[in-house]
Amino acid sequence: MKKFLSLTLVILLSLVVLTGCGGSQQATNEDQGQEETDVVTTASIVKEEQAFQEAITKDGTWIIATLNDLSFDQELVVEGTFHDKGNSDNEVYRKLAPYSQDDDHNITERYTITAPKMTIKSPNTKFQGGTFVGDVYVQANGFTLEDATVEGNIYFATEEYKSSANITDKSEVTGNTEVKGSTDVVSAASIVKEEEVFKKAIAKNGKWIIATLNDLSFDQKLVVEGTFHDKGNSDNKVYRKIAPYTQDDNYNVTERFTISAPKMTIKSPNTKFQAGTFVGDIYVQANGFTLEDATIDGDLYFATEEYESSANITDKSEVTGTVSVK
Repeated sequence: MKKFLSLTLVILLSLVVLTGCGGSQQATNEDQGQEETDVVTTASIVKEEQAFQEAITKDGTWIIATLNDLSFDQELVVEGTFHDKGNSDNEVYRKLAPYSQDDDHNITERYTITAPKMTIKSPNTKFQGGTFVGDVYVQANGFTLEDATVEGNIYFATEEYKSSANITDKSEVTGNTEVKGSTDVVSAASIVKEEEVFKKAIAKNGKWIIATLNDLSFDQKLVVEGTFHDKGNSDNKVYRKIAPYTQDDNYNVTERFTISAPKMTIKSPNTKFQAGTFVGDIYVQANGFTLEDATIDGDLYFATEEYESSANITDKSEVTGTVSVK
């Protein structure tokens, strides 16, 4: 029976050939040496998260192969223009390969990459053979999902990017596959885990939506200010959202988080606080405040009667203290 070789062994054998051949074999192995340059020198075979992050950058490699599952708590960005086999004479191409294979190119093991989101900026990027858990945001032409799974959504920044994409029959996307403007899905959103990042995101130069992935605690007041639009698109309605929760592909809340501060002042019009808890007092100085499926463990004060009358505290929400004009 033919003995299968893993991807790792293939690479090791390639290296042995490179170091062991010389003299009269040099001319014979010239083409083979070129192929080995493809799979060794210009490729990145990784087992650690940091190495993967470096490999997908604009200064990284044309192909990134993983040898195990990888998990990240921040977004991934695949950027830069690369060529097949790392040769500039070849077509523009990049490949993420979370799998191993035998010497006949049959997949022997599949791996999973997990992250809140992955943005594809490299043209003609192929994700093959494994699973990505999270949402994929495509900002380039020629994206391919081949014999792979996205446990989440795929969002395309334009119709052009979507029409140029190829999701093969053996692939699966568990969520939505649709067009959303790039300002919506990437540059206008903020997903945070740290207090300092949250403070910057709620500022007037911050983001339209601020989502947290854990509890946050502050010893000074917070100010939510600036006018923003839904999805970060100025053609949409004025809207801002603070989202201390996570959700599944069907938008069901899976985990709720708590933000604690002495007080939080809302100056952004049409701000929604949804699905989490704020411990402290909230002072509203703008129209259209909404508390949706959320809790304020403290008081809720409105600067004017107008601000109070324009507010919406949904039935599934709770304010443990006073709700009044002050």
